[in-house]
Amino acid sequence: MRTDRRLAATACIFLGTALCGAAGADPVSYSDRAEFTAALPQSPSVLDFDQMAAGTTIADAATAGGITFSYDFEGLAMKVAHLYATTSAPNFLGTGDGGMFHDGDDFTLSFAPGSAIGLFFISADPLVSGDIKVTAGGATAALDASRVQDTLPDGSRVYFLGVVDTSAPIAQARVEALAGGFFLYNVDDIMTAPLGAPSMAINEPVGAESF
Repeated sequence: MRTDRRLAATACIFLGTALCGAAGADPVSYSDRAEFTAALPQSPSVLDFDQMAAGTTIADAATAGGITFSYDFEGLAMKVAHLYATTSAPNFLGTGDGGMFHDGDDFTLSFAPGSAIGLFFISADPLVSGDIKVTAGGATAALDASRVQDTLPDGSRVYFLGVVDTSAPIAQARVEALAGGFFLYNVDDIMTAPLGAPSMAINEPVGAESF
């Protein structure tokens, strides 16, 4: 049974969501943005923080762009920042501590039930595989240090993590950053996708590029 489920997940990546949705496939995790968007049944919505003023606080349990952020950073607040290079300039998500998340800064995203959640992580520090994880729909996408999506002008490296489930709605995701890893990071371009007919994936655009 476990072998069959692994084969079904692999088929999702190579054959697309048309077959996966029909077969009731398990959720599939991604560390590559292009593979993630190719698996979506419909175009994603993107929260890029660029319509919010830099310095805007997103309090615990507050909602921005249709996503509710829940966290406990020991009194530190999430903030929209613009101090560093990012995937879609000028703004990104960080905290009140220099605009950066620290290792151990875990948080939860809640959103309207849909087929996917994906987001970019940006760091100038050398990350190792597994430093950051995104769990949603029973699947976990773990950072793969070998899959750098881009290198920004300031030398920061861009990583992507996402989960797609075309058989059951996803409404929440947990972001975990390995405590004790001694690294800083930012988040940008959080993507969610609505539920939809799997056949839509063949003809629908995957949405605007983030960078």
